[in-house]
Amino acid sequence: MHEFPTLFSKRLVLNQPVTDDIPVIVSLLNVEEFSKYTLTMPYPYLEKDAKFWFELAQKGFAQKNKFIFAIRQKNDPKIIGGIDLSLNIKHNKGELGYWLGLPYWNKGYMTEAAKTVVQFGFGELGLKRIFASHFTSNPASGRVMQKVGMQKEGVLKCYTKKGDVYQDHVVYGVINSLV
Repeated sequence: MHEFPTLFSKRLVLNQPVTDDIPVIVSLLNVEEFSKYTLTMPYPYLEKDAKFWFELAQKGFAQKNKFIFAIRQKNDPKIIGGIDLSLNIKHNKGELGYWLGLPYWNKGYMTEAAKTVVQFGFGELGLKRIFASHFTSNPASGRVMQKVGMQKEGVLKCYTKKGDVYQDHVVYGVINSLV
């Protein structure tokens, strides 16, 4: 794959992040909820953080081990979220991660984007397994995982530490039966 893929769903376009997205990313993610429900997002979320995400997207595609997509509505080129598939080539699997700006929550966008990326992972990349996890304090993320066909596989107790708080992770996965 020489060119970054562009994926389409009913209402969304998933494509490569661009530098013009950086100010919008900062405005969307500079909200405490994201830090509270994710392992790596800081609060406050600053321009340097958005630049790091953008550079991670560039590097991941160049190394062919991570596909980071900007989520956009078909009728508006402004970024509304991000979704990524981090690959473990040796074991032919990928980990799904995502975020969506607060104004776009509860509209089905994340489920739509996640279904599209799972189809890409299985269809284009030929992955055997795609998995994801969420903090137990963020059950809405688990509902997205369920809606894209993932099954709950278990709970990893005190799996990570965010600040002074140990976080349990609920793990979901889906297997590609065609591989």
